[in-house]
Amino acid sequence: MRMMLERMFTGRNGIDQLNTAVLGVGLVCWAASMLLPVRGLRTLLYYAFVLAAGVCIYRALSRNLPKRQEENRRFLQKTGRFRNSKESWQNKAEQKRQFKIFKCPACGVKLRVPRGKGKIRVTCRQCGATFEEKS
Repeated sequence: MRMMLERMFTGRNGIDQLNTAVLGVGLVCWAASMLLPVRGLRTLLYYAFVLAAGVCIYRALSRNLPKRQEENRRFLQKTGRFRNSKESWQNKAEQKRQFKIFKCPACGVKLRVPRGKGKIRVTCRQCGATFEEKS
């Protein structure tokens, strides 16, 4: 079975970020169609799910690789700032666990110091002011 699937997907686009997003939107539409009591809106959302699933399958099985890659590249370009802001937020949270951030009393520049070093003397890299803080 696995060999058959590998042969079938050889030379095809497969699942990329755009397919994942389309399928995610389709699943949200499907879940909403199950929960909403209004029959007409439920039907519309269900058809949106079917359309999204169809588009996802079409893109995954497509042999026109340059066109599908260009679509995915444009999608990534348009959604880049949202994805980067998430990564930036995660990076800031990780740095907050590892470093203590101080503001220079003289010039207001943010300074990053490793946590757990006790009381240390911090020297501002911009104005040269020194002050003591607990890390």
